[in-house]
Amino acid sequence: MTILATGIKTAETYGFTLLEMMLVLLLLSLGAMMVVANWPGAQYRAGQEGQRLAERLNGLNRQAALSGNAYGLRVGADRWQLKVWRAQGWQDLTLPGAGAGQTLPDGWRLRLIAPGAEAAGNAPQVLLLPGGEITPFRLRYVYNDRLMAEIAPDEDGVIHATDGQDETP
Repeated sequence: MTILATGIKTAETYGFTLLEMMLVLLLLSLGAMMVVANWPGAQYRAGQEGQRLAERLNGLNRQAALSGNAYGLRVGADRWQLKVWRAQGWQDLTLPGAGAGQTLPDGWRLRLIAPGAEAAGNAPQVLLLPGGEITPFRLRYVYNDRLMAEIAPDEDGVIHATDGQDETP
């Protein structure tokens, strides 16, 4: 303990200030966030991607009714692609922002349950026809054999995405 000229006693302090402790906690939390964000499979959000695909399919269903064009969805084990019927046959559809197809990250798989799921060649398994008809289907997003999301049309032909984490694929 030292005595200052004013007569006030002070103790020499050891340790960290509150500001230093808060800075350390901030750095630790930022590091933890980066680790979690880069965890395998954590960056891919099946529910959000399923919802986006459902919205695209609903939009194409409306477009089919307005334009008279037929559209389709081709599904592979780890990839889906939207198609359009042209005079030359089924062609890959192009949308702004590369929104007409997607390849899933490692570990993710797609499972299509549909009457024409074994369609050969370039043909889509799910059809969206100008009269409003849609091939009945269920498209499941699976990660490590766990159902994470599913999209399917309802009885009115509107395609919805659902969270499937409580179900088995």
